[in-house]
Amino acid sequence: MGVEITYLIIARESRSASALARCTNADLWRIMVCVIKLMRDSLRRFAPRFALILLVSRVGCLAAREMDRTSAAVRAPEVITSPLGKTMVLKFHDEFEPVRDGDGTPYIDRAKWQTTFWQGTNERTLSGNREAQDYIDKDYAVQRGVSEPEKLNPFSFEKTGILTIKAWRVPSALWKKLSMTNEHSFASGLLISDKRYAFKYGYVEGRFKLPGNRGAWPAFWLLVDDTSKTDPITAHAWPPEMDVFEFFGHRPMKHSAGIIGIKGEKLNWNFGYNETGFDISKDFHTWGLEWNADQIVLTFDGKIWARSNTPESLQRPMYLLINLAVGGKWYSEEMAKAGTPFKPWEVDEASMPWKMECDYVRVYQEKMQ
Repeated sequence: MGVEITYLIIARESRSASALARCTNADLWRIMVCVIKLMRDSLRRFAPRFALILLVSRVGCLAAREMDRTSAAVRAPEVITSPLGKTMVLKFHDEFEPVRDGDGTPYIDRAKWQTTFWQGTNERTLSGNREAQDYIDKDYAVQRGVSEPEKLNPFSFEKTGILTIKAWRVPSALWKKLSMTNEHSFASGLLISDKRYAFKYGYVEGRFKLPGNRGAWPAFWLLVDDTSKTDPITAHAWPPEMDVFEFFGHRPMKHSAGIIGIKGEKLNWNFGYNETGFDISKDFHTWGLEWNADQIVLTFDGKIWARSNTPESLQRPMYLLINLAVGGKWYSEEMAKAGTPFKPWEVDEASMPWKMECDYVRVYQEKMQ
């Protein structure tokens, strides 16, 4: 019976490229030792069969590792017709397959994303928004002397091909090490492509499942990275900004976006809400933004819902941001207007951890770009 179970495990794993890619020589040796113990007196009968399976599994491991590097490109369409009818080709994407980090654990692809704002490791929140979280990562936890840094990692892969960004309240025993206070004691995650990928004009699309909890504030947006400027502060000046979406868990039947130019620029649309008529947080949905020299269009589940002209300040390369904020003054103001006032850090803590699930992010451009 034990031998049969072992063969079933090997057969099951053989159907999963991602599982085989995680297979190591040590794993294979552990399987072999287990089978030898189970076979004992009948080793002569089963050994040739096991050796064959072991060889096939090892070859599968090597092939699967190569497949993991290319499978995302197969799933992401190489050529699309954009919402404005342009033929575009794939330029950047992340299908959120985990990458083995330096410590051997599955992690985000560091070649595509960093986990702090462009200024560096000390910029981990937007204090002007009075957000109640720091965007942390396991590196930051190590730097601050946290003994179990993995417990402060907001990024996980709980489902195949899905990145989960988690937000939660940090235990008070760690506040001092992390420079936190009662009003600013939540942890969450941020991904930005600055210094890795920026683009001028094209179509960006992402598929997400968002948390419908009071105080949750996930967003997918773009900021400028003007490489023609030598001064990094000038190169990253804000505004401008383009939102693919912003969402609040306390009003789950609508999402919003803004196109923010610099002072004096004329925009025929700069902010609005898309009332969907259903609870967005219950399932995955797709948001997109197409941007050219003349106009910007926003899409939700494949349909255009907003348009704007493109101001001069947005005629520059921009990079991507994905984040899950906690609370903030916008949330607090909306709750007060609704007659249920809460301070910026007073969120639905009982429902934590919150989860923002990311299926993919893709950028397409016309071939000439």
